[in-house]
Amino acid sequence: MFSGLSKRLKKDNGVAFNPSSKEEAEFILLVGSETGNTKTIANGFLRGLASQGKKVVMDDLDNYDVYPKATHLIVFTSSFGDGDAPGNATSFEEVFAKVSPAQNLKFAVVGFGSTVYPNFCQFAIDVDRMLEEHASYTRITPLVKINEQSQAEFRNWLSLWNQTTQMEAELLLLKDKRKRLKYIPFKVVERSDLNIDDTSVIRLRPQKRAKFKSGDLLSILPENSQRPRLYSIARIDNDILLSVRKHPSGLCSPMLCGLGKGDIINAAVEKNSKFHFPIEAPSVWMIANGTGIAPYLGMLKENSGALIQLTWGGRTESSFECYKGYIQEAYDFNRLEEFEVVLSREGEKQYVQDRLKSQEDKVAQLFDEGGAVMICGSMAMQEEVLKAMDNITISKLDQPLSVFQENGQVLKDCY
Repeated sequence: MFSGLSKRLKKDNGVAFNPSSKEEAEFILLVGSETGNTKTIANGFLRGLASQGKKVVMDDLDNYDVYPKATHLIVFTSSFGDGDAPGNATSFEEVFAKVSPAQNLKFAVVGFGSTVYPNFCQFAIDVDRMLEEHASYTRITPLVKINEQSQAEFRNWLSLWNQTTQMEAELLLLKDKRKRLKYIPFKVVERSDLNIDDTSVIRLRPQKRAKFKSGDLLSILPENSQRPRLYSIARIDNDILLSVRKHPSGLCSPMLCGLGKGDIINAAVEKNSKFHFPIEAPSVWMIANGTGIAPYLGMLKENSGALIQLTWGGRTESSFECYKGYIQEAYDFNRLEEFEVVLSREGEKQYVQDRLKSQEDKVAQLFDEGGAVMICGSMAMQEEVLKAMDNITISKLDQPLSVFQENGQVLKDCY
């Protein structure tokens, strides 16, 4: 998917690009790459940071040094062989032990690899652990592991990065892809009032012919922004259903949550085939937190016989009210076998990963029998859920989770 990017980077819409020096740079982008693919992606992100007016420099992991004005450290790295360091990062651990940053640095690590290999993104995991255990580094985003250079997975990390840092950073290839999307008008059919978490459920009807499935993405370009916001959608009859949490400083969510019945917005549907309902799976365990429940509401309505369990995490019982009708309908028509709400602010005060840990045998049985797990919601939740499931499959089935990921039994769409 990233092929040809290096040629386009040279053009970059005709805008000249001059990286900062290491003495002036505030953002340090370190790269571990064996074949050059990861470095190509990093180059696109480097230019995205620079377009935001950031002083940024990129270098190999082996060349890590003291950067006097640095505030952020971002690592993009692949793994080599059996989870080892790539060629330009073989000395990083030794170099890292000798470097004392001029001040505390906020860090983020993105790993690139393939679940074909048992030690998927192992070197990225090692680097992330080194940074986390060092007193001079503070995490800004969870470790993210990108399988087969997945555009959707990288875009989700980029969205999280932008939300966390309040930036509008781009990757050139994503911009090129977006130009091919067809934006059409959608009419607001209904919108629920904001709930206790400032979340609204919005139903949109396309005013022109459009093909879409539950799990696809709706791309909306806010006014005064060059970066579209992407929302995972449910298909309800021929309408699109969104669940949107209003962010006070956001550009898109306040607009969406302020829409009234009959209002028109322009948006484009982007296919997201890696998160469509796995119709071949004998059973499916849907896991979500917050607004991540949205695509499942459509999948449940379309279910014609699969055994489905849904675990949803929210803050309070009131947080669930805006989804209650859709879940009740699924029960009434026998489209949902089991549903559980996990609350972080009331009752036992748990998270979804805690509930999974208490159902180890059930999780192991699902994977062993060829079932699938779908995960939608926050990136932080995804990381904790994957860790919990990995521990379960290793202890109960004597196989890492990556084996089941490669079989297509784990589907993710997190942000």
